[in-house]
Amino acid sequence: MEPREFFIEDRLETYRNRSTANLGESGYHAFSLGEVLSMAGISQEEWMQIPMYDSPNQGSWELRKEIAKLYPGTAPENVLVTTGTSEALYLAFHLLIQKGDAVAYYHPAFQALYEIPKMLGARLLPISTSPEGIQSEDWETIQADLYVINHPHNPTGFEFAKADRPKLVQQLKTKNKPVLFDEHYRFLDRYDPDGWTGVSINDRFFGTGSFTKCFGVTGLRIGWLVADESFVKRARSFKDYLTHTVSPIAERIALGLLERRDAFLPKIRSEVFGNVTYLEKHWRELPGIDSYSDLQGGLVTWLRLKPGILSEEYADLLWKRTGVFVLPGKNFEREGFIRLGFGERQSLFQKGVDQWIQSSIYLS
Repeated sequence: MEPREFFIEDRLETYRNRSTANLGESGYHAFSLGEVLSMAGISQEEWMQIPMYDSPNQGSWELRKEIAKLYPGTAPENVLVTTGTSEALYLAFHLLIQKGDAVAYYHPAFQALYEIPKMLGARLLPISTSPEGIQSEDWETIQADLYVINHPHNPTGFEFAKADRPKLVQQLKTKNKPVLFDEHYRFLDRYDPDGWTGVSINDRFFGTGSFTKCFGVTGLRIGWLVADESFVKRARSFKDYLTHTVSPIAERIALGLLERRDAFLPKIRSEVFGNVTYLEKHWRELPGIDSYSDLQGGLVTWLRLKPGILSEEYADLLWKRTGVFVLPGKNFEREGFIRLGFGERQSLFQKGVDQWIQSSIYLS
């Protein structure tokens, strides 16, 4: 895989812990371990008694059962627990792609969605997102060997409209090719608390997912792959040569968080979409910003810069002058944009937006 000049994670590692307001993060602000144990319903006594053995390679049956509930028509046998969504994507792509295969996906995109296929010798078919959003007809004339649907979309925050989702599914079925739905932000659909999944195992519509960014526990490193039983067995065997298993501690916390999410997720949603509302009221006051993509789901959105403004120069100057961190579109190989995250604490988010507005003397 050819190295890029500056990966997204490089910039995040450089700036995120040194900012006064982190508006470049793609996840909800992190909870402490004590808070997480309370959210997961794990007592101090139980915590001290978790056995430190190797978890089952496929993941504990209890956790896989809980994950399967998120996908109609699936069972624990259809789930492989992985070390984050990144491992799930790595496994899926290695099993789905042959050298020379055409892989279609929305661009801009999370780098793993196209860098791994590129490394495997795939031909990339990027579909540019429109300022109006994403829709089923984007795929109407696209012919590929694998279709990758990131939904809710990172970095734009776009979703398929509810009425358009059945059309998308039907259109993809006519392709008679595998589809990989990457649904990391499913738990933060703005208008549907249950989220939407396009996964349909019988149609070879497979899925990768996680809750770590939505629940404020990115350090837990839990993700999953959902597919037919044969595919999962092959992926599980491949996983033996990667992480092999996840920690039993991480699995127990993950199980508790999934089972009890209705107790804490509404508060997270309230804070995230409160931040969205604040930005919607004030984005026109932000210096150098030309337009805002209405967030429909997830934790990130796309801001278009005024013509002639370079995203890295803009982001670096904003951080140096105000301590506010945003992510340049250049890190997504799309110049002229800024990715903004809504996962910061509400007080810090609002303070960051206010400081950004007041920085016009530096950014105009």
